[in-house]
Amino acid sequence: MIMKYRSDSLKLLGIEAALRRLSVSHPKYEYLTNQQKQITAGIVGEELLNKLFSRVTFKFEYFIFHDLHLKSTATFQMDSLFLTPYYAIIIEMKNIAGHIKIRKDHPQLERTLLTGKVDYFRNPIGQIVEITDVFEDFLQMHGMRLPIYQVIIFKDSNRFVEFDENSIPIFGLQELPHFIRTRPRVDVKLKPSQMKKLIDALVNNHHDYLPFPITTHFSIDSKDIVSGVRCQFCQVFSVEKAFREWRCMYCTKVFKTAHLDALNDYAMLLSNKISNKEFRSFLQIANPKQASDILRRMNLPMTGCKKKREYLLDYRNVKKPT
Repeated sequence: MIMKYRSDSLKLLGIEAALRRLSVSHPKYEYLTNQQKQITAGIVGEELLNKLFSRVTFKFEYFIFHDLHLKSTATFQMDSLFLTPYYAIIIEMKNIAGHIKIRKDHPQLERTLLTGKVDYFRNPIGQIVEITDVFEDFLQMHGMRLPIYQVIIFKDSNRFVEFDENSIPIFGLQELPHFIRTRPRVDVKLKPSQMKKLIDALVNNHHDYLPFPITTHFSIDSKDIVSGVRCQFCQVFSVEKAFREWRCMYCTKVFKTAHLDALNDYAMLLSNKISNKEFRSFLQIANPKQASDILRRMNLPMTGCKKKREYLLDYRNVKKPT
């Protein structure tokens, strides 16, 4: 039974917002593009894992959690957790194309593409060992003890992966069901009441990872962020406020709420607070009263008053007015 599905990747949303509003010649643009590709590949890999668990079942009680962000002695994230009354399996899913080399005592994974280009990623062996340590701390904090297995999964067959002998299995996705079925299930470690307690603890202690503001997270100068309202059709920052609408001055498309996407970008890239002056500057509105009317109609939470008033933004709460 899947108890938690993957959440939207807020980091990916933030990176996409940054790429929309940075010049392609910006020194961080290529790095952000690579980060976008890595996160997208990871999401595809986890979707394949979801499909596997949707068609494969097991003849014992089990619970699956995807994309858990928890805190014990440190904050940590698990791609997937397979939980049973007998044991838990931490699954680290990798969707990395190319020829992979993993060395047990090396901090990085090496990937070589057919073009000969070599890239480096964090070594998943050290990563999953670190996650296991803090997950054990999490269990102890909640009065639980449970055998923990670890596995590193690659989307494709492991004939594309070279690795040193180590205690952590590394194999292709299709081999995971057999690995799960062959774990020992002799002694029940968690009674039903304890399982319920642990499931509740995992669900209730999960928190979405918030990488905002992206400019701070990636050390980007806020002055490098392009302001303005972007047209959803022609992708040009040429949308201006007219009397009762927003109009693209490039392709002439008309919108009712074009400002909402711009505010989402502002919340992810720059700050979760915005003043009337900042609103006018970012959306390129000249009239302070017009800006005040738009902000008032959005019914956003506020702090301060008059010239010190700030409106509180959360990209998840910026909604189209009814």
